[in-house]
Amino acid sequence: QYEIDFPHLMVAWKQQLAKEKGTSFRDRLLIKTEFIGGLSSLCAPLTNWALRTPWIRNVVEWVIGVHHERHILSFQRETFSKWWLGRQLVQTPVVGQKKVALFASCLVNYQATDVGKATVQVLEKNGVEVVFPSQQCCGMPSFDIGDIEAIQTAARSNLRALLPWVEQGYDIVVPVPSCSLMLKREYPALVPGADATKVSERTFDVCEYLMRMKREGSLATDFVQKPGRVAYQIPCHLRDQNIGFKSKELMEVAGAQVEVIERCAGHDGTWSAKTEFFDLSMKIAGKVVRDIKQVEPTLVASDCPLAGLQLDQAGATQGLGWKQTLHPIQIVRNAYGLPS
Repeated sequence: QYEIDFPHLMVAWKQQLAKEKGTSFRDRLLIKTEFIGGLSSLCAPLTNWALRTPWIRNVVEWVIGVHHERHILSFQRETFSKWWLGRQLVQTPVVGQKKVALFASCLVNYQATDVGKATVQVLEKNGVEVVFPSQQCCGMPSFDIGDIEAIQTAARSNLRALLPWVEQGYDIVVPVPSCSLMLKREYPALVPGADATKVSERTFDVCEYLMRMKREGSLATDFVQKPGRVAYQIPCHLRDQNIGFKSKELMEVAGAQVEVIERCAGHDGTWSAKTEFFDLSMKIAGKVVRDIKQVEPTLVASDCPLAGLQLDQAGATQGLGWKQTLHPIQIVRNAYGLPS
């Protein structure tokens, strides 16, 4: 009844906190996703070994303040952008009536690369032409320290890269909810103008886009295997978009029986990695894991790779050994029988 915009109220509080107390080296470092991702992927085998080595993690916790038990998504030597370039050299591009410019996110580019690959595979399976414009981090991590200027700089850069494709009739499709939320809602608020509005109006979460194709009668339904029973945790940044349960609906089209879990996984970007918040984050995740246990699923799914990582770690601590939380688009890709 008071019409309080709580997320933006929190951002304002973080801005004020940064002015009064400054920001720590750790907090400034953790939001540099492009720098960390680029460097870590360049020497991925060494980076991943270090992330799994207890004594190194203890040193990192002591020096920087990242909890030594915080699981971190493995970095990929072949980033999504490298995969895309290599694929373009050997494969004839799909040409279709529907055209998509993919905004992959830094998380997909450097770590959750298979989510990006599955997105491309499923779109092309459905006759959608896909391009991959130049892009940088959407800017959401900078909310952690209230750095609005950094987000505005990222927004202007991404808008310059995406707008020409929108003007050529392309839609923007995003597989990570945090980034689609930024393009849809935050860019028009932070960089007001026609450019941000145009991009916002043509931006879709990947499952939202595919379900729109389903309503139009253009989604391929020649699935070759049923996913089974899926426990689906819907991320907070996807619920915040008010588009309904498109990922659930898409998995059901693919033959899955889906149980939705509307709880926060407790990862929250860099928050759960910080030493002082890690234990609380795992308690939050534990509630989701208990709900998953009641479902007795064949598969566990979440649209956010970080939420999936959190659930995998919390599930392992409770002795629930599902193999890996998947993105819904990976489940749909597998249901089509496309190679992973």
